[in-house]
Amino acid sequence: MKPQKRETLLTYPVKEHGTFLATRVKGADARRALEEELTAAASVALLTIDFGGVEAMTNSFVDEFLGKFYLSLAAGDVNAAGVRLVGLDEETREGVTVCLERRKQVAVDGNIHELLGDASILADTYAEARRLGEFRTAELAEALGISLPNANNRLKRLVEAGALYRQRSAGPERGGKEFTYRLPPAAGDGQGEA
Repeated sequence: MKPQKRETLLTYPVKEHGTFLATRVKGADARRALEEELTAAASVALLTIDFGGVEAMTNSFVDEFLGKFYLSLAAGDVNAAGVRLVGLDEETREGVTVCLERRKQVAVDGNIHELLGDASILADTYAEARRLGEFRTAELAEALGISLPNANNRLKRLVEAGALYRQRSAGPERGGKEFTYRLPPAAGDGQGEA
């Protein structure tokens, strides 16, 4: 097994932009500030976007800040391997969920360890991934009773959202790529079995 790189954890406090966040312009400013911090950090293993202290956000702010950030993340334009949201209350969680659903994206609520957004199909997959800890596609497919291509498609979306890490592993002798999946560091805090 290769030695792992030092994992950088970064927390971005959204409250620095105010307690009531409105307008696309303010959302774009917040997203640019976040992207600048990520660029300065060079390589981030886990980005925590902290909404603690934010009382309300308009849909336009959330879409410009978070919706577009998750588009960049899925495209590989952002250098955060894992991402979680924390500090959401009932109102701010609803705004984030609506934004992500409209954009067909998902995000991890790090406080309750659940997916937000377009998560209807992925919720069981994420819950099983949390239970398994570290696994390969075949293990997940078997646990969920789904096909390998279906499992691969679900895992791809979770990796793009920063909900899971994917690492190439020693694969089959005859071609093909095989990956191991796991939760980002600290994202699994408090995930004990009942």
